[in-house]
Amino acid sequence: MQLNPAKWDIELMIFLNNLSPNSLDSFWVFVTHSKNWIPFYIFLLVLFFIKTSWKSGLFGSSLLLINVGFIHFITELTKFYVQRLRPNFAEEISTSLKILYEPQNFSFFSGHASTSFGATVFIYLCLKSRFKHLGWIFIWPILFSLSRIFVGVHYPSDIIVGAFVGTILAIIMSKVYFKFQPKFNSNR
Repeated sequence: MQLNPAKWDIELMIFLNNLSPNSLDSFWVFVTHSKNWIPFYIFLLVLFFIKTSWKSGLFGSSLLLINVGFIHFITELTKFYVQRLRPNFAEEISTSLKILYEPQNFSFFSGHASTSFGATVFIYLCLKSRFKHLGWIFIWPILFSLSRIFVGVHYPSDIIVGAFVGTILAIIMSKVYFKFQPKFNSNR
C-alpha cells in the first residue's frame, strides 16, 4: 500500500520548508540528528533517579526505554507497510523544497516525532509532581519534529501523526508506571 500526501499536506510542506531562512540551515541540520541530543537523553533518564529510590528510578527509566523502543518498532512497521515517499524524493515538489538531508527510508509517519513525543509525554506525566518546571522539556520534541520539515524529509501529516501516536502510547505506558511504581518506591 502506498499512501500519497494530500494537496494541503504538500502545500503546507512547501510553505513551511521555505519559511526558515537559509541562515538557520545548519541549525536545523544539527537539531535533526539524534546523536546530537545524546547528553539530553542521558539527562532525561537521570530525572527518574532524582527524588526517588534507585529501584523506582530504574523502573521508570526502563519503562521509558521500553516505550521508546516499542514506538520505534511501530513507526518502522508502519513505514514498511505504508511506503510513502519522502518529500525530498517526490519529483513533483522536490524542486520547490530546500533539501538539507536525504534519508533513504519511507516517510509516514515520523519516527523523530513519535519517539520524541512518546518519551517527553511519558516523562512529563510520570515526573511532573516532582519537578516544578518540567514542561520545558517539550521544547525538545517540538524542535526535533519541526527540523524534519525544515530539512525537507517529512510532510506535516507525518509529524502530526507521529506526535499523536507517540503521545497515545506514552499515556498508556504512564498508566503502567503508576500502577506498579509504588511497589518500587518503598524501602529507599
